[in-house]
Amino acid sequence: MSRHHLRQDKTCLNCGTIVGERYCTHCGQENTEPKESLGHLIGHFFEDVTHFDSKLFTTLKDLVLRPGFLTKEYVAGRRVRYLNPIRMYIFISAVFFLALFAGHGGGEGHDGGGEAAGEGHAVNLYRQRVADSLREAEGDSIRGKVNKEIAARLDTAEHYKAGEESIFFSIGSGGKIVIDLVENKYNSLREFDSVESRLPDSSKHTGFWGWVARRNMKLKEKEGGRVHIRIEKDLEHTIPKLMFVLLPLFALYTGWFYSRKKYYYVQHAIFSIHFHSLAFLVFLVLTLVSLMTESVGLVAGGYLVVFLYLVAALRGMYGQGWGLSLLKGMAITVLYVVTIGLSMWVLVVLAILQVRV
Repeated sequence: MSRHHLRQDKTCLNCGTIVGERYCTHCGQENTEPKESLGHLIGHFFEDVTHFDSKLFTTLKDLVLRPGFLTKEYVAGRRVRYLNPIRMYIFISAVFFLALFAGHGGGEGHDGGGEAAGEGHAVNLYRQRVADSLREAEGDSIRGKVNKEIAARLDTAEHYKAGEESIFFSIGSGGKIVIDLVENKYNSLREFDSVESRLPDSSKHTGFWGWVARRNMKLKEKEGGRVHIRIEKDLEHTIPKLMFVLLPLFALYTGWFYSRKKYYYVQHAIFSIHFHSLAFLVFLVLTLVSLMTESVGLVAGGYLVVFLYLVAALRGMYGQGWGLSLLKGMAITVLYVVTIGLSMWVLVVLAILQVRV
């Protein structure tokens, strides 16, 4: 900035403190004239951009090439040369998720619209099959119908070969949960429970999929027909929000393996932010390369790269040997993978619950 932009009045316009030099010692505002020329405004813009670019380059270089170093610098108070960890994380993760979900917009499974679309699709199928269900029931008593269902149900091999019941489930394809359930045997929850009570344990619906099957029965009973249900829910907006829950959990798991007298939780939190920033950066590069080269195996290889980086970062930040860092890195990874798995199942359950019964 040129000197002629400084104000002659030494009273800060922002807080009223007397300004001894160029910047206010109380609030940090520069004591320049409030009226600026267009050229001065443009100069401000380029100065801010180049300053940001310089910090970004320095931060990314040390983040990639010196695992654990940025966290040590931040904890030691040497921060002016680097981007703020949270700003860096938001920047890198935003670019990553933008690249990850590119091309998946506009589908009927999008968050906020996918559940309604899936539900509407199911309801339409219910209505189409109501007439067929009623015709099937004519001349057939409930007792006879249940007995026939029991006999058919006991022969599980034939039952599945006939395609009367199947469940397809996947998480992928740009972060989309897909649950595709086909069930053409029962008309009501009472009928379902009656047959299930007579089946051997090996043939019963149990656990999570037992809950899914019973919920499906409730939906079918409400609509009055047999149906093929397909639920699609995009996680495009859910996964970034989920990461703000997983980040502090990762910091908590890391803290379990290091002295509480020597390290505070906030230091582990900074380590977690730096580590996740690196992980997103790795997967961003691999995702872009795989999109350009159509090489599907690259992204899978990123998990190994990220794990090895975690071990190196633990050693760089906490100063322990390679062997101990490797063991702790493995333990933290197991805990974190289990947590991510449980989180995804929670999202699946919520997706199913959003289909009203």
